[in-house]
Amino acid sequence: MLLERLDMHHSALDLPSEEAMAVLGVMARRLAVPAPPTARSTADLARARAATLEADWLHQAHPFDRVFLRAGEEAVETLVTTTSTLAVNGDLHSAQVLRGHREPWLTVDPILLRGDIAYDLARTLWTRLDEMRTPTAIAAHLAIFAESSTIPLTHARDWAVFRAVDYWLWGLAAGLTEDPLRCHRLITALT
Repeated sequence: MLLERLDMHHSALDLPSEEAMAVLGVMARRLAVPAPPTARSTADLARARAATLEADWLHQAHPFDRVFLRAGEEAVETLVTTTSTLAVNGDLHSAQVLRGHREPWLTVDPILLRGDIAYDLARTLWTRLDEMRTPTAIAAHLAIFAESSTIPLTHARDWAVFRAVDYWLWGLAAGLTEDPLRCHRLITALT
């Protein structure tokens, strides 16, 4: 059933990356409405993944410096609990934010989670990371998202670092080649 026709030829990918981060931050906040209690919790997901990071790192024969693993483990310490029951899009990125008619931008194909809206902030960064040439630019993009979504910058950074370590390990295990390099750049810029 078609609920609303969107312009699939105009996504937030068409925007300069800085502007896209602001749009994505606003969308993350806009989507933060009460979630059903049956939706998976971001805190539960973080807790479960935190428990396996080191084992995955060891199983993969130390694929990157332990300092990055420790950065992810330290970042997740405050993320394993939340009192938030808000909806979170667990797959938010520029390609899935399309031009709309009733609102300027609408999100398509969300993955419903419940909890902390900063959960998938890292994805918004690593999907546009090739446009961010320096560590300063990466940090600036993080700050734009944090400000536009009203997430405290330190909290946003913690989610980005943890999720980048998580995805780095997952990506290596899955045989990805480009995304692990992006994760390395992202963590290096933010730690």
